[in-house]
Amino acid sequence: MNDVQFAFVDEYGNYGFDFEKNDVSTHFIIVAILVKGSNKEILEEKVEYIRQKYFQAGEMKSSKIRNNHKRRSLILNELKGLPFHIFAYVIDKRKINENAGIRFKKSFFKFLNRQLYDDLFKTFDQLELVADEYGNKEFMEEFKAYVKRKSIPDLFNFSSFGFNNSKSNILIQLADLLAGTIAKGYDKNQLSDEYQTFYKILEKHIIRLEYWPKDYRNFLVDTSKSENKTPYDEVILKQAVNLAYQYIDKSSNIEDIDEKDRVDFLKFLLLKTYQNPNEYIYTHEILDNLNAIRNQKINIHYFRSNIVSKLRDNGLLIASSNKGYKLPTCIEDLYDFVNLTSLNIHPMIQRITKCRDQILLATNNEIDILDKAEYEDIKRIVELSKGLV
Repeated sequence: MNDVQFAFVDEYGNYGFDFEKNDVSTHFIIVAILVKGSNKEILEEKVEYIRQKYFQAGEMKSSKIRNNHKRRSLILNELKGLPFHIFAYVIDKRKINENAGIRFKKSFFKFLNRQLYDDLFKTFDQLELVADEYGNKEFMEEFKAYVKRKSIPDLFNFSSFGFNNSKSNILIQLADLLAGTIAKGYDKNQLSDEYQTFYKILEKHIIRLEYWPKDYRNFLVDTSKSENKTPYDEVILKQAVNLAYQYIDKSSNIEDIDEKDRVDFLKFLLLKTYQNPNEYIYTHEILDNLNAIRNQKINIHYFRSNIVSKLRDNGLLIASSNKGYKLPTCIEDLYDFVNLTSLNIHPMIQRITKCRDQILLATNNEIDILDKAEYEDIKRIVELSKGLV
């Protein structure tokens, strides 16, 4: 039986769309702290030690740190490297259309329920999900009811859901701390220039950080601060992001494991594009992310042949270079992809050409290994390369 996965969930923000009020958040953020059952006890011990060191007898809560950024950085650095991962969802309520049905409270929570359920309960066969039983638990109460409606217990599903008191559960306190930390990068009442420092500390722990509503404009950078931008760069970024979103939506209910791996890869590319649109991601970093919550590890061959190649076969735009992979955000990214691919294409065409020529010579031009109908395209390419067409 696989190692049980625990998820400790907390939220930042509230329902409401009157953003002129100081107590109405611009964002609603959900954080799930993921830890394997085999690591749960040691994680609890380590986090409890950090709580006692920085909070003494009180709970470890983001609100207690407030804008003491130095103290927050010290705490995050002590958490760095501990055996947990982060699933997070960032909903910008300001970008939800005024006439959208999701603005109704019931619809708002139902949408978030579905996101959390699909990502967690469909990913793990054995999931113990725990949330705070006190405080503003409206979202979690709705989620508990949603899980009961959706989940059908069987011999292969050992998942469960429950509430714990955050005062007695140190990992719910950790979820609170990290939800509040992520809010420093988004919510109008929490924004801080120090967020990038916090993100860098947590980066390797973050498995998923999803943004909603889905809009390619979330990924646009300030062109006034960017050099050598062309009028086509926004077109390229828009196409790459929209194709990724369309593929994710189309595959959301597909149970095929390979398809789930492709979706996870695309979500990771979207996260990295949001954080740094110009940065390539090394293959080992991608594999570390994809393998973080898997028992059966993905290897490089599988990644390239079953994930990247299949996505490209479906028309998705994925740039690559000797620095790794990324969603293309400018014309130069596409040139990188063409240049890298050409390094493989030209030698392969040359090898086929030399093999063909040797057989033609040996058989006095009677056998052409490219005469079969299925090789017609290759034959044209070979002859083009020799200037025969």
